[in-house]
Amino acid sequence: MKKLIFISALLLAGSNLMAQGFLNKLKQKAEDMASKTIDKAIEGKAKKNTESTDNNQTAAKTENGTGSSTSALTATTTYDFVPGSKVLLADNFAQDALGQFPLKWYTRSKGEVVTLNTAKGNWLRLYPGTFVSPVVNIGENFTIEFDLIMNWPAAGGYMVPAINFALYDRGNKGDILSYDYRLKNCLKFGIAPYRSEGAIQLTSYENVTKKLETDKYRVANFDRKVGNVIHVAISVQKERVRIWLDQEKIFDLPQAAPLNGNLNQLKIDMSSSNYTNEQLGYYVSNFRFAQGSADNRSKLLTTGRLETSGILFATNSAEVKSDNEGVIKEVAAAMTEDTDLKIKIIGHTDAVGKPEANLTLSTKRAESVRDALVKTYKINAERIETEGKGSTAPVTEDTSEEGKTKNRRVEFIKKQSHN
Repeated sequence: MKKLIFISALLLAGSNLMAQGFLNKLKQKAEDMASKTIDKAIEGKAKKNTESTDNNQTAAKTENGTGSSTSALTATTTYDFVPGSKVLLADNFAQDALGQFPLKWYTRSKGEVVTLNTAKGNWLRLYPGTFVSPVVNIGENFTIEFDLIMNWPAAGGYMVPAINFALYDRGNKGDILSYDYRLKNCLKFGIAPYRSEGAIQLTSYENVTKKLETDKYRVANFDRKVGNVIHVAISVQKERVRIWLDQEKIFDLPQAAPLNGNLNQLKIDMSSSNYTNEQLGYYVSNFRFAQGSADNRSKLLTTGRLETSGILFATNSAEVKSDNEGVIKEVAAAMTEDTDLKIKIIGHTDAVGKPEANLTLSTKRAESVRDALVKTYKINAERIETEGKGSTAPVTEDTSEEGKTKNRRVEFIKKQSHN
């Protein structure tokens, strides 16, 4: 009996121990789960804090300009070419016979005046070689404009020939007549098409020594210009040189042109190529050399008179071409600066057409210039008077295209104040 009681006690004690062990295990497991839950909570909070810090740092970088932004950066510019007011030479080859080389130009190669099915007027077709313009004394402040067409096979496999334009001194056909001729002062730029872009580079010489050679400016998508008219504009003000292609500014160089260079002739060089002449087509036309003006605004304010052929109108129209309103802008600046300034705008035409029609056209052109001052530059219309004189007051003979261009002009006259 005692033995049975003893065994029962042992079993009961064992059961208690097992139960206690089981409870201890449950307790430990619960503690472990709790610990893991707390750890996860801490890790989640830390991760959240880290993400928040990263987001704040990214936002700070973006705000400070050191990180990426959701909006793209853009820049705005303007076409600020202002053509010279006094025409020195104008040539669109209208006076030359088709199939012939222009009488005023020179070459030691081959060239001929042609018409094109995609562009108006006459064009000088260039072939590999050198071409020289008439001599023209352009001075130290001048502008030059012309149109260029370059055409080659789209699927061709050869290098496309480059074309160079150079203004040089002592022009008197010397560069054409002699291979030993050496340029003293020269300002040239070249266009070298390559695949889809065009590389443009400018070089200048002063007293036979190279003054400047620029880096190559690369015009993107130049292949889209193939077969189309490219408008070239050049402005030189003493040493400063600016060049535009289709209103894209290629160069703005403060010290590029040779000082006292006496540049007076334009030379065009077309490189040779493995393409045949029938596969290529390089053409130039609509040359306009003009004397530049340092500051038309000052001229109007100080002398009381400004005369310009730089405001161009559509043919037989009073519409002002938008890319040639630089002079109007300067007049507006003068009137903004001097709020008491009142002016008279006088329009002039060449002698082509009936006098009555020219008088009406010149009046409307003067009114168009006034309207530009009023609408675009917010000048009070009461400060502006207009008049048209047609072809009654020419400044030169009307027998050539150059003379007609000079006679098609606009005058700005400062009106005297009466106190």
